[in-house]
Amino acid sequence: MAGQPKKRTVSASLVEDHGYWVVRGRVYDPESSKTRQRSKSTGYRVEPGKKRKAQQAMREIIATWEKEANLIKPQNDPLFSETVELWIKHKAVSLRESTISAYQLNINGYVLPRFGKMRTQAITMYDIRNYYDELLKSLSPKTVRKIHLVILGAMEDAVIAGIRPDNPAARIKLPTAKKFEGKAYTAEQAAKLLEIIEQEGEPIRSAVTLGLVYGLRRSEICGLRWKDIDFDAGTIHICNTVVENAGNIWETEATKTAKSNRILAIGNYFSQYLRDLKDSQQAAGLVLDKVCRNPDGTDVRPSYLSHLQQRVLKKYGLEKLRLQDLRHSAASLMAKQATLNQVRDFLGHSDISTTYGIYVHSDSTDRDVVAGIMDEILEKAEKCSEKCSESVES
Repeated sequence: MAGQPKKRTVSASLVEDHGYWVVRGRVYDPESSKTRQRSKSTGYRVEPGKKRKAQQAMREIIATWEKEANLIKPQNDPLFSETVELWIKHKAVSLRESTISAYQLNINGYVLPRFGKMRTQAITMYDIRNYYDELLKSLSPKTVRKIHLVILGAMEDAVIAGIRPDNPAARIKLPTAKKFEGKAYTAEQAAKLLEIIEQEGEPIRSAVTLGLVYGLRRSEICGLRWKDIDFDAGTIHICNTVVENAGNIWETEATKTAKSNRILAIGNYFSQYLRDLKDSQQAAGLVLDKVCRNPDGTDVRPSYLSHLQQRVLKKYGLEKLRLQDLRHSAASLMAKQATLNQVRDFLGHSDISTTYGIYVHSDSTDRDVVAGIMDEILEKAEKCSEKCSESVES
């Protein structure tokens, strides 16, 4: 057809090189009149019976070279800012608004300033890797990995759309992000904290109780509504969350995962506490919406709740814990008496390895128990050995 570029041609032959059959060839480009040399080993030694296999491998190598040489170059080579924009629009269909907002912060703050005005085809692995090296001087590996997710995803879209033949970000090895180690209170520390918050009042009292006794996430604590509590059935339905990101608040009738949407039973003590809290809010003329709220009836911002907890812990000289660590504490305390599946469902985890690999912590009491068990096993083994020895001697 008129107007179509002429195909690049490949000519090659099989030669011996250091004991192996090697394909050596030339790729001729009729448009530029240039020839490029290529060479690739078949992997077969120059031995009897191997030449036929080497010839078959050569045909496959030539076919690959021809395909690569005549790969259709895309007519459209958008700016990377356009490629990223299309990628984030596609992601917005399936992800929560708060997640998209987090992506957008990294796009505007790091991706576009560096690559936004470059053509998508022009960006190389070295461009990306060098930029990451610069960022790692001031940012944590975890943050750089989040930026990488944007570039990796946008480039993968470009490959699927035929804009470029490969994804340069896929070949970059990132440094391992340091895993955050959560903490957990012992039963004595937890009891002390519950005693303290009685004096502090709302909203820290309900927040800490929901986190420590029921293992709720911060987003779940701020999202829990009175309509999610059924006093007659004695249940709490965890189905609404409030998330804060860069000062913006998102509330949605959805949880972190499908498994996180769960129903918990209300214990007798907490049931009475909730009834009293609801009555006090009603008596104050507040609209009965959120369970955990400020005394003036306004919603509690997740970040404020975290800061408030730190002030309370510092005030009473308690070990510093994040609000999320109350969830770790709840898991660790429950694990002493509940089954693996009960703790997993209690926390709303999809995978039990998350429950026991991250959230359940052992304390010195657990270690003493394990030591006692091992002592008992060794003692029994020693007694058995003595008896067996006496039996042999007699």
